[in-house]
Amino acid sequence: MSSKKQLIANAFSKAFNKYFYNEMVIGKLAHSEMKEHINKGDEVDITMPGIVQLFDYDGGVLPNAEAATVSTCKVKIDRGKAFHFELSEMEEKMMENLSDEPEKIAGLAKDYTNDAIKQFASAVDSAYANLYTRAGHYLDDGGSAITLTASTAKDILAYMQAKFQRGDGKGHTNWIDGSMVCIIPPEYQFFLGKSDELKYTEKGKEEMEKGYIGNLCGWEILVSNNIAQPSSGVFYPLFGVKGRTLAGGISSDLNTTYYVPEKNFNTCYKGYGLYGVGAPRADLLGTVKISATLSV
Repeated sequence: MSSKKQLIANAFSKAFNKYFYNEMVIGKLAHSEMKEHINKGDEVDITMPGIVQLFDYDGGVLPNAEAATVSTCKVKIDRGKAFHFELSEMEEKMMENLSDEPEKIAGLAKDYTNDAIKQFASAVDSAYANLYTRAGHYLDDGGSAITLTASTAKDILAYMQAKFQRGDGKGHTNWIDGSMVCIIPPEYQFFLGKSDELKYTEKGKEEMEKGYIGNLCGWEILVSNNIAQPSSGVFYPLFGVKGRTLAGGISSDLNTTYYVPEKNFNTCYKGYGLYGVGAPRADLLGTVKISATLSV
């Protein structure tokens, strides 16, 4: 019996690992790695995607190949989320009957823990959003927030496009076609919806990504409730390169255990997950301080 209960406990971790990334929006800017055997307070190394350097060529035989340059970001695992729930005998039986079909049991575990997975992903997204203070490309109105209108909403996207494309004057640019992502709050979406290009439509992709509303000025636009909001009506939308701007370490093991309380026939399951985030590429991160007050 205990082996079956452990099977169920493992299924919750498996469901988390399988479906967690699908629930992140701001995390689209991050290279996040699942880490095993981590404790709160640990520092983990996150290996960011590599780059290839060009060199002058005057003809002749090419020199020996060099390894692509990779960078490592140290991320402190300093946050966590815990869970504690009870499963009825009937629910346990349903999962036990699928013990020979691990994919199905993980799918059923996902049905039971779907909200918890969403909450954990939302917490990680929120942590990413609050790294805006490290942005390399920053825009405001002389220290104040820019008041959002349909016109300024589009102008900001064009401004950030220019900042990322400018580069270093040596051929290197922070703009990668097809990989640029901007993440905005729903209030920003409201003002973009007034423009002809994004007239309250979701378009441009066969398979809709979570939060995706369209493309404008070269940016893939995603909407998130977790954008940093330091005060009422003030927001910090984020701009960056998909999978290259931020870094995160997330525990792959949910440390799930089970027990049966006294005078109870149902089994309780409890555990926790840990995470940490960082901003290793400030040159690939942008933000703008906006004020967005909805009115009809």
